[in-house]
Amino acid sequence: RHNPGSVERAARHNEAQFHAWDMIAGRLNRELGGEESLLDIIGVNYYCHNQRHEEGPPIPWDGSDRDYRPFSELLRANFLRYNRPILISETGIEAELRPLWLRHVADEVSKAIEEGIPVQGICLYPVLNHPGWNDDRHCPNGLLDYCLTRFDRAIYIPLAEEVIRQRARFLSLGERATLLQE
Repeated sequence: RHNPGSVERAARHNEAQFHAWDMIAGRLNRELGGEESLLDIIGVNYYCHNQRHEEGPPIPWDGSDRDYRPFSELLRANFLRYNRPILISETGIEAELRPLWLRHVADEVSKAIEEGIPVQGICLYPVLNHPGWNDDRHCPNGLLDYCLTRFDRAIYIPLAEEVIRQRARFLSLGERATLLQE
């Protein structure tokens, strides 16, 4: 915020997230043969730690930091850049925050859809709890837990209930959107 070099580095890091799509679309490294028609849908991942300052912890997703950008704004910026439908290809969080996080993401996606941004779906990731990538710890971030014995995966009920609520919400939103288009 107070260091021009930091602002420039942040802008470069932010821009880097678009490089692969820009290459596919032929906007960057044209010698690779990309073209706009090859870009059909944009898959975005969104997690609670995706927004951060150059140094320090992630920016809180509760909006308490003035630098936080709502997910709906990020979706809008992506759509304005590529004019393509968007799929939330990964999102999730650990422990008891799972239902609250899904609701937060769904609220932001709903705002984006209401603005006319074609968000095609939300994919929870992962669906199954798993060992940690670096430390084999139990990561309680899925809808279903470890299979302790054959065929006995426990369902994380609060998240299952939130999935059901959000499914009904988006089905209703989809029907309204269809009616608006007709």
